[in-house]
Amino acid sequence: MNLIKMEFKKTNFKAYFKAALGVFAGILAMGILFLFIPYIEYAAPKGEELFREWDGILMLISVLHFVSFGILAAVIASKLIIGEYGGKSAAVFLCYPINRKKILNAKCLLTCGFMTAVNFLSCSAVMAAVSIVSKIAGAELVKPNIPLLISIPCIGILSGVLSSVTGIVSVTIGWKKRSVPAAIVSSFVAGCLLAQCFSISYKNILTVTAGVCAVTVAASCFVYGILAKSIDKLEV
Repeated sequence: MNLIKMEFKKTNFKAYFKAALGVFAGILAMGILFLFIPYIEYAAPKGEELFREWDGILMLISVLHFVSFGILAAVIASKLIIGEYGGKSAAVFLCYPINRKKILNAKCLLTCGFMTAVNFLSCSAVMAAVSIVSKIAGAELVKPNIPLLISIPCIGILSGVLSSVTGIVSVTIGWKKRSVPAAIVSSFVAGCLLAQCFSISYKNILTVTAGVCAVTVAASCFVYGILAKSIDKLEV
C-alpha cells in the first residue's frame, strides 16, 4: 500500500484525469448520436437494429470505453514503466533498496485501479445522460435483456478491467522495443481486435464482456510474468 501511495504522489494524475474527461466528452457525444442514427433518412435497415435496442447502444458505448481507455492505460503504464526503467533515470530506479517486482506491482495496480475507476464513472455517466436524452427526445428503444441498473455498473467495471489489462499487455510489447509509441499502437490494435468479439451477441452484452474479460485477464497474467522477469533481470 505504501508503494502505491508513493507512486501516486510522484505521478501527475491530473493530466491523465483531464485526458479521461476528454474521452468521456467524446464518448458522450457519440452515445447521443447513436440515438438519432435510426431516424436518419438513408440509414441502412440492417444497421438500424443495433441502434434501436438498449443492449446495442450499451455494447457500442462499452466498446468505445475499453478501446479509448485501453490506449490511455497504455500511455500511463508506459510513462510509469518504460519511461522510468527504459529512460536516462533508469540507474536511479534500479538502485532502490526495494524488490523490483513489488515496485512493478504497485505501478500496475495503480494504473488498473485508476483506469477501472474512471471507466466505471464515465460509462455510468454516459449511459445516464443518454437515457435522459432518449426520454426528452422521445426515442423508443427495445428494453434490455438485463435491467440497465444492473448491467451498466457491471459492464463499467468489466470494461475498466479490460482496458487496464490491455494497456499492461501493450506495455510489455512496448518494453521489448523500449518504445512508448509501440505500446500505444499495440493497445489500439488489441482493442480493435477484442472489439470484434462483442459482435458475437450484443443482446448478451454482459455475458460476452465477462467472458472476454476473463480470457484477457488470464492471458495478461502470463504476459505480465514475462515483463516482471525482464525488469527483474535488467542491468544498467
